[in-house]
Amino acid sequence: MVDLHTQLLHKADALLEQEITTGKPVVAAWGLMNAGKSYLLNMLTNHIQTECFRTNDIRETAELKEFETDDFIFLDTPGLDANNGDDLIAQQGAAKADIVLFVHQPQGELEKIEIDFLRKLKDSFGQYADQNIILILSKSDVETPDKIEAIEKRMLEQCRDDLGFNPRCYAISGSRFHAGVTQKQEGLVRASHLYDLAQHLDSLNTDAYAVKRERQLVAIDEIIAEFKQLENELHAKQLQAKTKIQHGFQPFDKAMDDFRSWMHHNLNKFPAV
Repeated sequence: MVDLHTQLLHKADALLEQEITTGKPVVAAWGLMNAGKSYLLNMLTNHIQTECFRTNDIRETAELKEFETDDFIFLDTPGLDANNGDDLIAQQGAAKADIVLFVHQPQGELEKIEIDFLRKLKDSFGQYADQNIILILSKSDVETPDKIEAIEKRMLEQCRDDLGFNPRCYAISGSRFHAGVTQKQEGLVRASHLYDLAQHLDSLNTDAYAVKRERQLVAIDEIIAEFKQLENELHAKQLQAKTKIQHGFQPFDKAMDDFRSWMHHNLNKFPAV
């Protein structure tokens, strides 16, 4: 319990000492392993021929990777739910972000683990959650348009009904964009919808300072709530310990009461000296 108290104090100190600046907005790609985060960022940062963010069918990103453009700092994060170490690094990346692209593969609706991660992320953004968390349905070319539309609709329903917020969602095909650029086929580029996402990012005009400040205030409220919960738990343990001690002394107290009664009853039998 003392260790938890120390951890909360360190967490609070780190948060309060964190400098909030008015730099470029940080855009982090977040999602399960192999969801398509790195490929998406390569396309958004015009790394068409040479990868900036490494991609593979196996676990590739195990640390935070940044690339700065004229308008944004793009941040790649490890896949969620791979292992505890990767989850921690991914959480640290999301904590730095002013905008999060939550990337989901089109195998179906959002999984429970994704909803759990999204819930914490949504809470951390406070009033900016609807605007600054963007759902990305990646690899949209692997399914029919009707299937992609159905999955996108279901994802938005889950966010609205299960999480209580209404983010935007973009169905993106990085492979179409790549082919369209390399083959100079404008139709493929348009069909990829990547420029739609890029234009939306440009239109956000995110006030990075305001978003960081909001996220800091939300985090402080969470720490205060954790301290209160810890205080309540300590108080409950204190009462439990007192009750246990009192119950432990009951046989002794009864013996003492019996002894006093015996003394009071038998002292009259002895003549005064």
